Amino acid sequence: MSLLTYLKRHKKDDDRPYAIGGLAGLFAVLIIGVFGLSLVDHYLLRSGSFAAVISSVLVDLTNGDRGAGSLGGLAISPVLTVAAQAKADDMAAKGYFAHVSPEGKDPWYWFRQQGYTFLYAGENLAVDFSDSIDVERAWMNSPTHRANILNGNFTQIGIATARGVYQGRATTFVVQMFGTPGTKSDLVPGKPVSVQTIVSPEEPTTLALATTEAVLGTEADSITAPVASPVRNLISNGASWWQLLLASPKSMLRYAYYALAAVVLVLLAYVTELEFHRSHMHHLTAALLLFVLMAGLFTLANFIFFTQPVIIATAGS
Repeated sequence: MSLLTYLKRHKKDDDRPYAIGGLAGLFAVLIIGVFGLSLVDHYLLRSGSFAAVISSVLVDLTNGDRGAGSLGGLAISPVLTVAAQAKADDMAAKGYFAHVSPEGKDPWYWFRQQGYTFLYAGENLAVDFSDSIDVERAWMNSPTHRANILNGNFTQIGIATARGVYQGRATTFVVQMFGTPGTKSDLVPGKPVSVQTIVSPEEPTTLALATTEAVLGTEADSITAPVASPVRNLISNGASWWQLLLASPKSMLRYAYYALAAVVLVLLAYVTELEFHRSHMHHLTAALLLFVLMAGLFTLANFIFFTQPVIIATAGS
């Protein structure tokens, strides 16, 4: 029997098994199944096995935000990617989360190690990362991180992740590096290329600054650009459904529950014809219980499994 036939029969005969009540078990299985799938995805993400997917998604999200601000996209730099990976691996191995390593290595050390001479450079960091879209939103909601993402002087990007232990718990470190490479023609004659740290703050939420011995321009004022839709950004950049699934389990769970809630509401409206009588109480009760189940599972996932990322921003010019 088709779903439409089933609903038509029970819409006209309330003594028969309940239209929504009879389907409540199926919806409950779907709700729990999506919850379970998102948790499996979450643990796969935190295993570090899908680092390439995560990094590519974060690049797409960054370029989507820049596009919303009428800025050009950033090209992936293999050199910056290697530098970001080295910084992420160092934090993961030594269990710190700061601008400067325990040995005193400043943010620009990793640029120098890869031979990346820059006119402009910046770095965003995150830890306790469990969803790519959450990291992008956290960065964009922070003025200093947003300033890096929407800095019109940057032309290249490199992103890397690493698994390690921070403050006694296993977690994922994320490093996002920005840069504009310099050439010999950009440098002041007779002066060597060097990086001078102006500020190396003790507090990780304070912005660190650096400069090269180069002739520098002015920073583009584009920090007030609107925040783009993350999912729309990914789709417009050609991200496949499995990339969305793997890199954003929390967002996947949220949107799946939105879709299920919409279906339940449509079925409820169809069965009752928007006229609620005593005979329709079983439909209302079944729909309410499904909504409570969805809300309860999402709240559980949000506060226990999907932690909010901690972020750090570093900028240089």
